[in-house]
Amino acid sequence: MCLLASRQKEGSHEADPSACRCFVPVLWLFSSFVGAQTDPIDAYIKAEMEKRRIPGLALTVIQHGEVIKMQGYGLANVELDVPVTPDTVFELASVTKQFTATAIMLLVEEGKVGLDNPISHYLANTPDTWQGITVRHLLTHTAGLALAGFLALDAGHLRANYTTAEMFEAATKDPMSWEPGEGWQYGDVGYFLLGMIIEKASGQRYRELVSERFFQPLGMTATSVLDQWAILKHRASGYTLRNGQLVHIRRHAQVELPSHYGIFSTVKDLVKWEAALTGGKVVKPSSRDQMWTPVRLNDGASRPYGFGWRVEEQRGHRLIDHRGITGTPYSRFPDDGLTVIVLTNLGRGNGTTEVNSWGLTIGVVGKARHELRYIYVE
Repeated sequence: MCLLASRQKEGSHEADPSACRCFVPVLWLFSSFVGAQTDPIDAYIKAEMEKRRIPGLALTVIQHGEVIKMQGYGLANVELDVPVTPDTVFELASVTKQFTATAIMLLVEEGKVGLDNPISHYLANTPDTWQGITVRHLLTHTAGLALAGFLALDAGHLRANYTTAEMFEAATKDPMSWEPGEGWQYGDVGYFLLGMIIEKASGQRYRELVSERFFQPLGMTATSVLDQWAILKHRASGYTLRNGQLVHIRRHAQVELPSHYGIFSTVKDLVKWEAALTGGKVVKPSSRDQMWTPVRLNDGASRPYGFGWRVEEQRGHRLIDHRGITGTPYSRFPDDGLTVIVLTNLGRGNGTTEVNSWGLTIGVVGKARHELRYIYVE
């Protein structure tokens, strides 16, 4: 693979071959770019934070396994004027789903879970409407489960604590949207159920398994699973926008099994996770590749989701990414060897629609590509 500098034809993303010439390795180029006196990534991030009213964020850029940039911006806590650093801990929200999917694949490799086994094989007292649902359906959001799940929990009033049994019972009462495999619909219930399957198949609590199999071996010392009783050092406060004002996001519920949203981490720790996942150290490369393959429905149509990851293209480049409702986009361009992770503390709360803290990872990549004007060719 050769890195080429090029002029681009007007209105096209194709290179003008007459202008191409090979450069030195991309790592050196990117390093020089982000280390320049005027860093367009810094300028972009600061401008977007002001425009979108993001109090604070941490950023890392990884090129071919090397950390090219890692930096904190703004405030982790507005009241106390605490700055964000690479050690600041953020709530990942739905970025958690990749860890849950990876845990399932680990158990698949160990022969403890079958992707095409019905979930009733692992879960007792499943309703008749779930009989056709497999583990694969849960991973790919094709089970037909309700878009807004756990509806029975909202019938009364919000509570401070939710047990696994309460959430499972509520999920069994949700209406089905369609038969398994007939459509794609993103939601949380499936990944909650995957957490239950992990606990049943492994004989461990979810939080124990991800800690013992992932966090501890990889040295992810600042990463943990939701525990609202715990003192979490360097934890960023969460904010949202309400009636045009910056306010607390108020995500304080204690959920016994938060396998759909409950991991907290830092950009420093996620660099370690990224290296292990892409390097085949937590699951085999064949398992990882299954996670990064778009699902096919019963009719053969494809949808842009694998196991815990969206699988798309951005201007002809394969993109594996996900985001969390707390403002946490995580984007990987595997064929380019480029990953950008942005963790913010501005999320979308219940009933709020003003927040837009996503897309920054793609913007960072765009700045880099615009300045370097490179394309990859075989």
